[in-house]
Amino acid sequence: MYISSLHNSHSFGGSAMPRAEPMRGRSFVNALVSGLCLLGAVSAEAQEPARTDSQRIEVVARKGEVSKWIRGESQHLVAYSDAREEDLTSLLENLEKLDHLLRVYTERDGAADRPEPKLTLYFQSRPSDLGRIDDGLPADAVGLYSSCAAGVHGFGVYLERITGLRDEQLEKSALNDTLSYAFEAYARHFLHRHTDIRTPAWFIAGFAQYFSSVRFSGEQMVVGRMPGPIAEYLRFLGEGRRYSLEYEDVLENRVANARNYAGDAGVRLEFEAKSWLLTHYALSSEDRRKRLSRYLALVGGDVGPTVAFERAFDLKASDIGKLMWRYGRGVEVLRVAYPSVPAARVRLRSLPRATDELIVTDAALKACPSRQAGGLLLKQVTELAARFPQDELARLASSRARIAWGDPREALPSLEAVLQKDAANFEARYLLGMAHLRLSEREEDVARRDHLRAAQQHLQTARALDPRSVEAAFAAFQAELAGGGEPGSAALQGFVSAWQAAREADTLAPSAALAIAYGGDADEADRTLGLLAQSAGDERMALWARRWQGRLEAGVSREDILAEMRLHPASDTPSKEWTIDKQRVMQKVAYHQGLEAAEPFIKDMQRRNPDSRAAGSPEGAQQR
Repeated sequence: MYISSLHNSHSFGGSAMPRAEPMRGRSFVNALVSGLCLLGAVSAEAQEPARTDSQRIEVVARKGEVSKWIRGESQHLVAYSDAREEDLTSLLENLEKLDHLLRVYTERDGAADRPEPKLTLYFQSRPSDLGRIDDGLPADAVGLYSSCAAGVHGFGVYLERITGLRDEQLEKSALNDTLSYAFEAYARHFLHRHTDIRTPAWFIAGFAQYFSSVRFSGEQMVVGRMPGPIAEYLRFLGEGRRYSLEYEDVLENRVANARNYAGDAGVRLEFEAKSWLLTHYALSSEDRRKRLSRYLALVGGDVGPTVAFERAFDLKASDIGKLMWRYGRGVEVLRVAYPSVPAARVRLRSLPRATDELIVTDAALKACPSRQAGGLLLKQVTELAARFPQDELARLASSRARIAWGDPREALPSLEAVLQKDAANFEARYLLGMAHLRLSEREEDVARRDHLRAAQQHLQTARALDPRSVEAAFAAFQAELAGGGEPGSAALQGFVSAWQAAREADTLAPSAALAIAYGGDADEADRTLGLLAQSAGDERMALWARRWQGRLEAGVSREDILAEMRLHPASDTPSKEWTIDKQRVMQKVAYHQGLEAAEPFIKDMQRRNPDSRAAGSPEGAQQR
């Protein structure tokens, strides 16, 4: 791959980043970094540049009234959006290019040994609409990835239109906010899905920020650009402003008691800025990439993050801050001609008018709502279904809500009506299986057996319709366990294989670990439990994982594993990862720092002229 080194437009001057070295050989470490060599994906060997294959877009003919929402599908993604067709197409094309690049970086290119489920995304034109998806919307949120037993879904916002770039614009053009935040969230999700890395937090954050600024033209790409808010914040600190975190705090993820001009959001911005700089440094040469692999292996072996960094990079913790300050004064980017990338194949489809009213509520149902929010959504979608009684999405969404938050029996007629029109409708078949499974848990004797038999049949059919679906595979496995005997090998292996192809579904990891152990692979089960033991967001599940690691090491019978599987140990804590508009946070940092800097002057004015107290204070200014 041809490499041309170029100074970043946000560089602070000073020494430049070492030129990327060619990748030589393969560098795998322990299970923590399986699949993540991080050798930079850049080779000094010249290769033929990517061919510009013609884009194939199919638009289903519009008949009657249609929704402003459209559906787009590419090789790895399904997306719904109320933006223009060309904007959705551009977004999918860019995400497919990023996906290909990430597979090269993590050496997953060509490693498709099992089919992967497509990630479903929702891109909305208004940031405020995210509040309808999740009632826990933080300030300045522009994206959300949610994961639970119901599946994994991403939500984003169009902040500005996506325009194509020429080669010479790659390292100089302003970074598009829509792409930056979509790339950040996708890179974080990709790392979670395709690698075993769950810690350290700084590397996950830095990895996402590093790839948020990747940009593509027809035959080239640029990597290593400094995201705008990151550059602003590092420059802000470089001008002598108060900082919130030492680099050792970043390595150890000690952010809870930190103080910042903009509160917790400002602390997070500083954490991400310094994590970006650490990641850029670690990926900047072949030697450092090897050291990074060693570092991640040490952390995976329970060595503390700071001690591991000292050992891997041959540095003292007290020297990291000065080193990063010097390095940040002259970071460099790489513009590369990348190997042939498969052309994105985007298919667009118009949707019926009722989608305008239904799709956000349906998306919220899939975003792992709380019990309280689920009850409200059930009421909303029931009313919508009454308004659109013949609409397929209305029937599916209302059925999903009734199964999760109401009476599953009320979902049966709607789902059977959908299947009568289309027997191969996967979602209807899966939901019908789930309805019968939930009803079997409420019934006894013959009624229970009948519902359980129906659940098994429908879920097996759903698995045949979409073997990649993790949620269908898990439901079929649950139905098998509910039968009382040993789980069949098809259900067992089907669930394990589906989960291994989409490991970002952490809520299913406990069941997957037990199923793997039951199947006889103790080492893989221990590795899977190790992922859960690193969980920072669910301490209860982390404790459970460590306890079962100990039981497997000491020896445990298949009967005990089967008994534990029947307890449904799937975590009830959904994983939710928000993406925040860092530019807005940076504005708040600058604003509050300005107020703080002006405070002595304002107090002096008030002391000299008491009549100016109301007019000179921020409160008085607002009153005016």
